Amino acid sequence: MPRQVSVAALQGALAQETNEVYLVILEVDHPDFGSPLRFVNNDADITSNGDLYTAFPFEIRLPDDVEDKEPIASLRITNVSRELIDEIRSIASPPSMVVSVILESSPNTIEWGPLDLEARGVTYDADNIVFNLAYSAFTREPFPYWAFDSVRFPGLFS
Repeated sequence: MPRQVSVAALQGALAQETNEVYLVILEVDHPDFGSPLRFVNNDADITSNGDLYTAFPFEIRLPDDVEDKEPIASLRITNVSRELIDEIRSIASPPSMVVSVILESSPNTIEWGPLDLEARGVTYDADNIVFNLAYSAFTREPFPYWAFDSVRFPGLFS
């Protein structure tokens, strides 16, 4: 599926050499959190659309853009601390995550995304935490949305 990107992003992607830096921003939210946690895979904090994203090392494998295949992503957080693992253990339901790609030179323009994802599983060890991510709303939406009953569709039952 074709995607709309800015001219700067397109030129940076097609150039043999470029100064453009693509950054992945991540927002993690859960009802037990006071406010969403925002991270950028960068060595410096960045502000995008009025929100401050804290520099934090993570690696994300974005979902494939292939028809007839459920899009699955994964998020690997490295250099974890004991406190982060304790936070994950303390929540009973999965956190929601919003992933976007921006350019460092124009952080207020979302080049790809936002993807609303939900953690479907988590594994961790001394060095890494790995989340398996999937679309939260897409896989749980009923189809068709409305039930064809006599209240909503009386013409079918007359």
